[in-house]
Amino acid sequence: MQVYLLPEENLIPWREVENWKCIMCGKCCRTLDVPVTMDEERELKRYGNVLRKHNIGVYLKRINDRCIFYEEKCIIYPFRPIACKKYPFYFRKYGEKDSEFFDRGIKLHIYIDKECTGIGRGLAVEKILQLLLKEVF
Repeated sequence: MQVYLLPEENLIPWREVENWKCIMCGKCCRTLDVPVTMDEERELKRYGNVLRKHNIGVYLKRINDRCIFYEEKCIIYPFRPIACKKYPFYFRKYGEKDSEFFDRGIKLHIYIDKECTGIGRGLAVEKILQLLLKEVF
């Protein structure tokens, strides 16, 4: 089994992007593996046999090279795993100056997948990151 990861060269510092909005294009559903937490694993089991185990964790299954929940759009969007909510943002402990983000005493380096089609739409990235960090940390 292959685990799909995003190449580092696709990542740009968050300050290089003004606005972002998920337009449910499915790029992430087709190109990335979705790891799930133990709590998410318990919740997602109600949908049936949708998980697969790998030596480094538990992931949503893929069918026809896409996430099992992607059918022209995400069919569990309001209940999607935190890994899905984080995309296209990638959180690091270290990075370049333009990637630094401070919120509620937390300092992170945040990067964005430069190929995400939601870039340039929606809310200010800084506001989105504040909301996302409240949910993640």
